[in-house]
Amino acid sequence: MGGGFVMIPLMTSKILRLTQHQAHGTSLFAVAATGMAGALGYGFADVVDIDSAAGLALGGMITARLGAGATSKLSPQALKRALGIFMILVSPVLPAKQYIADNFGGINDGTETTQNAIQKESNDSYEERLTKVLPIACIGLGSGFLAGMFGVGGGAVVVPALTIATDMNHYQALGTSLCAMSLPAIVGTVTHFQKGNVIGRVAVPLAFGSFLGAYFGGRSVVGLNVPEEPMRYGFSALMFGLGTKTLLKV
Repeated sequence: MGGGFVMIPLMTSKILRLTQHQAHGTSLFAVAATGMAGALGYGFADVVDIDSAAGLALGGMITARLGAGATSKLSPQALKRALGIFMILVSPVLPAKQYIADNFGGINDGTETTQNAIQKESNDSYEERLTKVLPIACIGLGSGFLAGMFGVGGGAVVVPALTIATDMNHYQALGTSLCAMSLPAIVGTVTHFQKGNVIGRVAVPLAFGSFLGAYFGGRSVVGLNVPEEPMRYGFSALMFGLGTKTLLKV
C-alpha cells in the first residue's frame, strides 16, 4: 500500500496542521516514493507481475490528473468525509476474497507459488497477455482517479481487485500494486503542486522516510513469509479504524 491512509490523518492533526487539501497533495508526493521503493523490495523477490503493473500504471496515469483536479471542487469537510467513507467501504473487501472464491470459483486461493505464476506467465501468448492486461488497465483507471483525489496509492482498490479478479496471491498483488503506483502518483502530484497543495517542508522528509520504510517492509514481508490471512485482516482492521476516526473528526 502507498501509506496515504495513514499519512493524511497525521498531517491534518495538531502536529503538522496541514489543511485537508494540502495533506492529500503532500501525501501523493510521498506515495510516489513509496511505490518506487516497494517495487524494488518486492521486485527483488520476484513477486511483481510486470504486465499487470504496466496496465495499472497506464490506466492510472490517464485518470490521476482528473482525480487531483476534482479535490478543488470539494470543501475540506466534504473531502474528509469522502475519504472516511471510502476507507470504511474498502475495509471488508480483502477478507471477503476467500468467500468470493468459494462461491464463484475461478479465483486462486493464494496457494499458488510465485515460481508457478512466473512459469505460467512465460507461457502466455501475446493475445492472452493483452486480454489479461486490458481489464487490469480498467482497474488502473479507477485507482488512478482515487489516488489523485485522495492522495493515496490506490492499493486499497488495486490489491483486493487483483487478488479477487486474478490468480495472484496477496504478495504478488501487493508488489504489483506498489510497482504500478509511482507514475500515476507523479501525474497527480504535479496537478496538486500546481494548485498549491504540496508542502515541500513536509513532502521531502515524508517521501524519504516512506521510501526506506517501503523498501525494507517489502523485503521483510516476502523474506519472512508472513502468512497471508493475518495481512488481509490487518489491512481490513486498519482501514475500518482510520475511516471511522476520520468521519468522527468531520
